[in-house]
Amino acid sequence: MPCPYANALGIPGQGVHAQRFMGLALNDTIATVVAALLTAWLFNISFLYSMIGWFVGGEVLHYAFGVNTAFLKMIGITPCKT
Repeated sequence: MPCPYANALGIPGQGVHAQRFMGLALNDTIATVVAALLTAWLFNISFLYSMIGWFVGGEVLHYAFGVNTAFLKMIGITPCKT
């Protein structure tokens, strides 16, 4: 089954996703930390829980859109082929 939206927000490893830190897209990681900080502050919840929620949500969305991430590779899950 093809994944028509796999590159909707950019091609992995290129452009804004080119900068890497330990195999992770640096800008995506920074955006996730900022979102977790804002969520923790706005809803008065633990930053750790917020961070876990945002990372899990991000991986679920990457899988749903067919984007193979370093974490998905590490745990042995392959989204649909583009």
